[in-house]
Amino acid sequence: MKRFISTFLILFIFVGGVAAMADIAEASTTENTLRLNYSQIERLVRRDNLTIRNNEITIQNINNMINNDGMVSNLMDSANQLRAMQSSTEIVLARLQLSLDPSQPLDPVTMAIIQSLTNDVVSYEMNIRQISGQIDQMQTAPQASLTRTIQQLNNVNRQIIWGAESLFMGYHALTRQLDISNETLKTLNRNIEIMERRLSLGQITARSLQSIRNNRTQLEQGIRTMEHELGNLKGQINMLLGRNHNALLELGALPAAERGFLDTIDRTRDLRAAMRSNHLLNIALIEIDEQSRLFSENARVQEAIARNNYDSEVRALEQRYENLIRAIADREDQLELAESQLELLQQTLEETKRRFNRGLVSRVELEQAESEVLLQTIRVNGADAELYAAIQRYEWLLRGLSV
Repeated sequence: MKRFISTFLILFIFVGGVAAMADIAEASTTENTLRLNYSQIERLVRRDNLTIRNNEITIQNINNMINNDGMVSNLMDSANQLRAMQSSTEIVLARLQLSLDPSQPLDPVTMAIIQSLTNDVVSYEMNIRQISGQIDQMQTAPQASLTRTIQQLNNVNRQIIWGAESLFMGYHALTRQLDISNETLKTLNRNIEIMERRLSLGQITARSLQSIRNNRTQLEQGIRTMEHELGNLKGQINMLLGRNHNALLELGALPAAERGFLDTIDRTRDLRAAMRSNHLLNIALIEIDEQSRLFSENARVQEAIARNNYDSEVRALEQRYENLIRAIADREDQLELAESQLELLQQTLEETKRRFNRGLVSRVELEQAESEVLLQTIRVNGADAELYAAIQRYEWLLRGLSV
């Protein structure tokens, strides 16, 4: 039952005038309770997250030649926040892997979550190395370092916003898992009632009954853990929004995924957009330009390295782009399959209802058919959410984030 606890604990992390007042009016109906919709996350995180606000101040003043110590301090703060995000992601990934039953094959959604978390860890490591490199270069190449710093800080801001959006989606994923566990608990309770009657008739042993009771206890503990983790996720979202951890927060529904998304895109145009906005490519171009202006033999070596780095990142970006294309197509196929299975179960339920009304099946069989429809409905919602998440990753790739 540990799988019920951990599978969807997705983590990631952090986070004037008329526009600000509009955000407040849209997001909150009381002074203390924030009612947050997915579409509001980026605006509110950009406005209220302290790290982003500090980064924006640095970016705004960077061309005024603020002192290097201040820039280094902001870069170090950004690196520390990314390290915290990386650590949290690694913890959740470890929990998820420990919760898996090695005797059971991985379902597509769980495999996608594991791959997503692993990719995020790699992305955080890459960005931490980039920031560390910028700090080292601040004293040796000030002008180029300023430009690289802007690229890096903008990328950190994007990482924080995507982290908040991921937490929002993770909250709903865990909520669905909680719904599945609660429905499973109802089924266990029905089975225990039946087994208690069979025990009184001498048809089963007390040990058999105790075994299923132990399963119920374990599931109840898992449900309490998930309820606690939902509160923690709200607290993390609050912190990304610049609010107190325990501030009142209500999350709106996750938007439905766009069907046929791949039919609406221009792949050539979108890949070019991803390349133009990718901070690693832009930094490599800065380094190529910087070294090309110098005349030493070492400059030629460094220029060649920068060009190799650029070419390598282009290939990596192209691969990420194709992976996201395939992921979106796969998620849409999984959603269609889940919907088809739901339709069959709904037909079975209608037939079971007719048979029940004629006295041909028991109430237990009717309740089981109803439970199967409910569980499959939750799975359909989960498949829709996974498609939505894949599309969001695609959109962020176009904006320069390596996801």
